[in-house]
Amino acid sequence: MTRGVYAEDMFGKKKTRDGYDEEKDLREGRFVAAEQTNLPLNDFMTRLLAQELPLLDSRERTEVYRLLRQYSASGGKVITNQDELPAGIREILDL
Repeated sequence: MTRGVYAEDMFGKKKTRDGYDEEKDLREGRFVAAEQTNLPLNDFMTRLLAQELPLLDSRERTEVYRLLRQYSASGGKVITNQDELPAGIREILDL
């Protein structure tokens, strides 16, 4: 009897069997959408900020965008963790 290809064999099981680490994938995984942005944030911080923006009202989102543009225009380095975010953004996000 030959083994057929079933969805359960294709999704999830191999990752678990191969020592898949979901937390590591979230931090170090490749996300094409995050790579296509023009932000002074690394991919991980881009994804984190993208998760928080829908929770903000339009005024707060506009302010976050303004602060990121200002930071980028001032030649700031790429932000790789929450502590490196401009103070105004940390305040808006309550970090």
